[in-house]
Amino acid sequence: MSRNADIGYLGSKMTATPDDTSSGGKTPRLPYSGKRPFYGWVIVFVGFVTQIVQGLVSQGFSTYAPLLQQDFGWSKAVLAGPRSVTSVQSSLLGPVAGRLVDKFGPRIVVAAGVVVTGAGLVLFGATYSLWTYYISNILMALGLSLEGLLVMSVAVNNWFRRRGTLAQSLMLLGFSLAGVFGVPLLVFMETRMGWHRSAMWTGIAVIAIGLPCSALLRKNPEIYGLLPDGDEPGMAVQATRGRWQDTEHDFSVREAVRTRAFWLLAFGWAVSMLGITTVQVHLFLQLGQDVKLNEATAALVWSIAAFCNIPSRLAGGILGDRLPKTITLALATGFMAASVFALAVATSFRSALVFSVLYGVGWGMQTPVMNAIQGEYFGRKSLGAIRGWLQLASLPLAIAAPVLVGYVADRQGTYRWAFTGVSFFMLICASLVLLATRPKLPRKISAE
Repeated sequence: MSRNADIGYLGSKMTATPDDTSSGGKTPRLPYSGKRPFYGWVIVFVGFVTQIVQGLVSQGFSTYAPLLQQDFGWSKAVLAGPRSVTSVQSSLLGPVAGRLVDKFGPRIVVAAGVVVTGAGLVLFGATYSLWTYYISNILMALGLSLEGLLVMSVAVNNWFRRRGTLAQSLMLLGFSLAGVFGVPLLVFMETRMGWHRSAMWTGIAVIAIGLPCSALLRKNPEIYGLLPDGDEPGMAVQATRGRWQDTEHDFSVREAVRTRAFWLLAFGWAVSMLGITTVQVHLFLQLGQDVKLNEATAALVWSIAAFCNIPSRLAGGILGDRLPKTITLALATGFMAASVFALAVATSFRSALVFSVLYGVGWGMQTPVMNAIQGEYFGRKSLGAIRGWLQLASLPLAIAAPVLVGYVADRQGTYRWAFTGVSFFMLICASLVLLATRPKLPRKISAE
């Protein structure tokens, strides 16, 4: 196969979008260096930055909850309400954001998300009533839907195949570092300048840093005459005779939703989000009420969990590219279930540390493998839309979990039984992830 034929093959796999720029068949030079390494690692870096933003917003939410309760006297269920509202919003917007990134590429979508997220944080800092509290959270959720994990994981999957799980893991380190350094910094800022100004300055920083980074995004390597992972066009023949043919196939949304794997992955996603949202919304309230820790010590508990997340993400990336991803997912979900139970029965700082380690390990392994398995199972062409529908399918649990846990804690005066129920539900459901085997190719592909 000639070089022109190779490029024609690549062009048949992906076409240019408004997000793409002509570069004479060469990847863009790195800013300020003039070098041209594989540009996929630049995409990973931008994803790393956007994950720091997402981590500050989602993990930092729990630090504001006690302060809001102190200032306004809102109940735990009311405080958790925006998380349920925004979960509905994010789930409904998932297919839209996925379709946008499939059509226009990530650069425009992420830039819009950065601006909206920053504006939401500034409005949150101006909150003095319940309605501004809800509106600001809705804005932040809209922004994170456009710049967050769904869009950036699709962008990374477009540039990587063989090393997809590792690339996802490196991107997600940003979320972990936001927990290690960002959450304690937020608590410090809240203590020194108050939570209003802390939120406003965070929003300004998000826009100032996020917009220049979003300008570096590109949609896929095919527009530069390359294959994912930086493979040269001349490798197309070898790839189609080997692993490439086994992994690169594109499902449409309609074809994907007809597979058993789609629904099992959607259920696994919902169960993992059940544990994540429950902890992120209620952790500081639970540690203050049940374990009697002050806010600084509670921030330390969360920082340790985020620190354990870092090596676990790397381990998940390595194991996910070498072992069946369903086994890694089930193991990670089991760790998260055990961590929520440890938090339910915690009575001291030491016992809270058990939660930190288990949660950090499970959470760190779970997310990059879940992102990579979707690209491996369903291909790249419609992955954004498919991820959006996967997110939408998890809507019922996303709606119910934060408010239901808060309601039970309000009625019983403790989080123990609510967290115990969540943990056992997650443990039972972890086994179902093992059934999410790779779907058969669509008929139109199998016949080719």
